[in-house]
Amino acid sequence: MVSVTEFHCLVQEYVARFTELIFPRPIVCPDCHAVDTLIGHGFYLRQPITPTQVYQVFVKRWYCKACHHTLSLLPSFLLRFRHYLLDVIQLVVVSRFEDGASWAQVSRRCAVEGLPSSRTIRRWCVSFAAHVPAWWAAVQQTLAHHDASSPALDPLGENSGPREAPRALLQAALHLLAWAKTQWTDLADYGWNDRLRFLWHWGASQGLGRLI
Repeated sequence: MVSVTEFHCLVQEYVARFTELIFPRPIVCPDCHAVDTLIGHGFYLRQPITPTQVYQVFVKRWYCKACHHTLSLLPSFLLRFRHYLLDVIQLVVVSRFEDGASWAQVSRRCAVEGLPSSRTIRRWCVSFAAHVPAWWAAVQQTLAHHDASSPALDPLGENSGPREAPRALLQAALHLLAWAKTQWTDLADYGWNDRLRFLWHWGASQGLGRLI
């Protein structure tokens, strides 16, 4: 099991301040729902990459004494099943779906000496597009409940935004973040470049599964 966790820092600070970080222990096991059964179970190593650097990130694990499953606190700057940092992948999907860049333009903008490869770039975009419908529906539902005046909810208005699902989700993520910043003060420093990190953290807590 994985709990996407916001440590309010990116990978560089996470690595530099690792010994100072506080790893929250969930009170309830998300698998069996037992209370106060999670105990420390060490760390495991992830080695996320950018086109020019490899990081060593230790991920905290908890062990449930009731169901014998482990729970990992995955930092929000990492995605499950992806080696590259979320920031790198975000640049790709924004370039392709929001900026309308061609595959060649995306590669020129996002790749350094051939990394990530054009095949990897396409795979990320295909995966993002495949998972968009469930995420977009959840974002729309949340905005409708908490921020009914959001222009993202006006299907006929000229401010309603794009109709293409991947681009629409990227835009809706900004509205979701704007609403969330009115609710939680610890999001005050979040900006445009943090929208997918916030979306990933928020969506994982909603049980939405993979984003990309």
